[in-house]
Amino acid sequence: MSSNNNSTIIRPKYPNLHGYDPSVGLATAGVVGFAVVSIILLALSIRFKKFWFFVAPVAGAVMAIGYGTRIISGNDVHNLGKYITTTLLILLPPTALAAVFLFAQLGKVMKKTGITHPIFRPKVVKYLFLIVDICSIFIQSAGGALLAQSADNINLQTPAKAVMLTGLTIALTSFTLFFFLIVYLHIKVLREKSDEADKKWRVIFIALYISGLLIILRSIYRVAEYAGGYHSAIMLNEGLFFGLDALPMFLLMCVWIPFHPGYVSLSNKDSKKKSTTTDETRGGVEME
Repeated sequence: MSSNNNSTIIRPKYPNLHGYDPSVGLATAGVVGFAVVSIILLALSIRFKKFWFFVAPVAGAVMAIGYGTRIISGNDVHNLGKYITTTLLILLPPTALAAVFLFAQLGKVMKKTGITHPIFRPKVVKYLFLIVDICSIFIQSAGGALLAQSADNINLQTPAKAVMLTGLTIALTSFTLFFFLIVYLHIKVLREKSDEADKKWRVIFIALYISGLLIILRSIYRVAEYAGGYHSAIMLNEGLFFGLDALPMFLLMCVWIPFHPGYVSLSNKDSKKKSTTTDETRGGVEME
């Protein structure tokens, strides 16, 4: 008597796209952490009417959603769409954070002091680095999509790796160059603006230095991660991902709570009001 087993094993189209089972606990911590800090930054921006700063909490909210989709993707590790979604939602927002935390803030410092760089003037800082940032975002988006699809098509691995590394290298180069610009301008401020009465705003350089180093650290990790190609040793290490990507970006957003533009004003209006008040007070004293 022969028995025919007609049952078939349904194999998923894609292997485990993450290469491991993502930790639900760590992903949940990511959701909560980025959501909380985003709400705080949003509340401060509304309170002080710094509406241009909304970019920061929006980027943080996107990352919170990204870690939320990471939980969903972790429960369906063969789903390409979910994997690409969570990858891009976590990968791209830091470039937007760099734009509002670094580019915009240093541009305001340059306007406040009148100090310029021979090449990088305020408008150049504002638009050049922003344009480079946007280009990097688009290139990384394309590279991330290709890299995820390379799990099913080995022929895509080489071009996907090249595209992703191009975008990440552009971002890393831009951030590094910008960091040296921060150092250059800080030195000039210390040398040329020593007679300024109000120096409270200069603490902003602390935030700029910390932010620049955190973004550069994260960028170096990402370049190293994708340099090895899809499922490289670094990419398969979830501890490195949370330690060198999630944590630095969370700390980056936390830094700008005490250094929020509402607390550290770089507006020349405040200086003018103070000088006017001082002149009026002096005038009153002299008349008496």
